[in-house]
Amino acid sequence: MRSEKTLITGADYGIGREISEKFASEGHDLYLTVRKKKEYKKLKLLEKNYGVKVKIFVGDLRNKKFINSLSKINFVDNLINNAGQANTKFFTDVTDKEFDNLIEVNLGVPFKLSQIFSKKMIKHKIKGKIINLSSQLGHIGAYNRSLYSLSKFGLEGLTKSMALDLSKYGIRVVAIAPTKTIVKKKEKKLTARLRIIKNKIPLKKFSKTTEIANIAYFLTTESAGSITGTSIVSDGGWTAGK
Repeated sequence: MRSEKTLITGADYGIGREISEKFASEGHDLYLTVRKKKEYKKLKLLEKNYGVKVKIFVGDLRNKKFINSLSKINFVDNLINNAGQANTKFFTDVTDKEFDNLIEVNLGVPFKLSQIFSKKMIKHKIKGKIINLSSQLGHIGAYNRSLYSLSKFGLEGLTKSMALDLSKYGIRVVAIAPTKTIVKKKEKKLTARLRIIKNKIPLKKFSKTTEIANIAYFLTTESAGSITGTSIVSDGGWTAGK
């Protein structure tokens, strides 16, 4: 029985890095995209640590040539659309360039990669899984998050529509919507802003990268075989109401 093959975008650090670790620990061969070459050696250690194959692609997902290089991958069983950008500007301050860049990374890239690899899944008769990393801000709005929230609401809609189109091939599509997740070292110190955010979460805790990675893996297993076209909201109760 062959090892499953999983493509994970934005594997450089944070949630993407944790998802890569989790899937490697479960014996998956990995295709990983990163922005910077300095992360190459760290991610390559997954081969030695878990006895899996790891191929790393370094480049900008907004670049058409880079996307084309990924399309040369024969097929994958799982696609994890994790790469994303943030924008924290007031609505009227968002520039055209910022709009174009963020929408391309957060929405355009998942659309294109999902299209490329779902075609390969269909060709190879693989009942694959596509996991889109969304956000609680794909379910509710927030101050100074208009552009980011726009992209995540779009990703949630894309997830539902893709699931309907691809279900006849046995391909499942699911989104994961975390609340604030600590991924930067400087954020481990609880600033006034982070304290405000934490107090808005009913469970009074941030999402953990390990939690999101475990959810992503679960969604690719047979135990989640009937889950498609929906979003797993891991937000500590934020969107439940006040």
